Amino acid sequence: GLQRSSPESLQAALPLPSTLTPRTAIFTQQVLAHVALEAAKIPVDSIWLATSDIIESVFGKYKCFTAKGPLKEIGKLVLAIPAFIADLTTPLIREAMESVRTIDVEQWAETHIGTSMLARRRHALIDSVLNTETA
Repeated sequence: GLQRSSPESLQAALPLPSTLTPRTAIFTQQVLAHVALEAAKIPVDSIWLATSDIIESVFGKYKCFTAKGPLKEIGKLVLAIPAFIADLTTPLIREAMESVRTIDVEQWAETHIGTSMLARRRHALIDSVLNTETA
C-alpha cells in the first residue's frame, strides 16, 4: 500500500542515481517526486491500497496494439495509451485535436522518447551508403 513513508521506502529499494543512465535517473526522480506528492495526501498512520493491475492491463493493451509492428520498443505509439483508458467521444476527440498541435507532439516525443530504433538504423544505413559512394 501507499503511506507517508512510501517515498523513503521506494528510494531505499532503488539503485543509486550514479549507477543509472541519465534518462533513467531523470525518470526515477520524476517517479519519486510523484510518489512523494501522492504520499503527502495520505493521513498520518494510514495506508491506502495500491495496485499495479490497472497499469499491467493498460500496458497489455498497448502490447496487443503494437504486436504487429516490426520493432518491439516503446515509441511514439505510447501516446495512444490514454485512448485505452478513456471514454472516447466525438467531442472529446475534437477538443483534443483542436487543442494540441502536431508539431508540439512531435517535439515532446523527440525530447522524451527520442529517435526510434528504425530511424537510427535507417540513418546509419544511409550514412554507410553515402560513405561508400564518396570513397
